[in-house]
Amino acid sequence: MRYLLTDEQKMIIEICRKIVDERIIPVRAEYDEKKIFPAEIIKEIGRSDLFRLFVPEKYGGMGTGIFEVCLATEELSRGDLSVATTYAASGLGFIPIILMGSEEQKEKYLPVLASGEKLAAFGLTEAGAGRDLGGVWPTAAKGADFWILNGT
Repeated sequence: MRYLLTDEQKMIIEICRKIVDERIIPVRAEYDEKKIFPAEIIKEIGRSDLFRLFVPEKYGGMGTGIFEVCLATEELSRGDLSVATTYAASGLGFIPIILMGSEEQKEKYLPVLASGEKLAAFGLTEAGAGRDLGGVWPTAAKGADFWILNGT
């Protein structure tokens, strides 16, 4: 199948290609051997505005679709799967805020996530459920000015 990419989509691929060739490939073996989290590479991805792909324009993002995220993830995967997974999985933390977050939460979290200043996370696995989202039974209880999250 042949895809006809827009100029913006081609630019996303080129940005990722540059990060892969200049920042990931030269260090990936060392990072694997020494079990180093690629923090500087993830920061570079943020500085390159790739986290903005996940976020609506209203909150500092680019408002693109999942296809653009897939293009970025595919190209980053060429360099290192752990970097690409860190990038793509961060989107799992964005999506609940985008879909179900209050306006206050969106305004608070989405701009810093879009900038790459902070990473998002998505908790899923529990004993006895694995990755079966329907099988997890965590609880959340509101305290005075905090939440208590429990699970196994």
